[in-house]
Amino acid sequence: MAALKLSAEIREDKGKSAARRYRRQGKIPAILYGEDKEPVHVLVDEHDLGIGLRGHHSVINLVIKGKPHRCIVREVQYHPLTSKVLHVDFLGIQGHDKIEMEVPIKFEGKPEGVRDGGIFNEIKRILDIAVLPENIPDEIVINVDSLKIGDAIRLKDLQSEKYEVLGDPEDVICRVEAPHVAEVEAAEAEEEEEITEPEVMAKGKEAKESEEE
Repeated sequence: MAALKLSAEIREDKGKSAARRYRRQGKIPAILYGEDKEPVHVLVDEHDLGIGLRGHHSVINLVIKGKPHRCIVREVQYHPLTSKVLHVDFLGIQGHDKIEMEVPIKFEGKPEGVRDGGIFNEIKRILDIAVLPENIPDEIVINVDSLKIGDAIRLKDLQSEKYEVLGDPEDVICRVEAPHVAEVEAAEAEEEEEITEPEVMAKGKEAKESEEE
């Protein structure tokens, strides 16, 4: 588990106009929750924060007035057009409490079934887990080399002493499908579109005729 050290300064001015001004200066408004205290409004450097987000650092040492606060990124708000970070929520963590969080999945290897002509289908890319702060993984690596055509990995297959995987144990994470299965599904989807489109047009025509009456 890699911990990123991130400096933060107390945010004095609040409001949308102040937030825009800070962003122009390369500072991102953020808030630290938890630690059994009132939320703390802070500013973090946009460049340093970007490094942490790209590096998938699970635990962050957020340094405020020289004091480190262990936390995780709970939520990131992005601009809908530019994808730039607008605001970040940090959640303070204690060493003795389990926390629920999302962790990215990394699939490793090439399934045997793919070498036989099958198609590898990634159903999930994120896992929900309950974990102690000291055991938070940056990612969960799943080796898929042994998967044959028709094989699947489910949540119940991911057992670990360090964390608990949350969700329905039967939920599929990934699987290898036979080529014809994928082709049939694609064909059915295309056929459904062809059937649905005329129905929509017909309804539109009926509505127009009704208005003219």
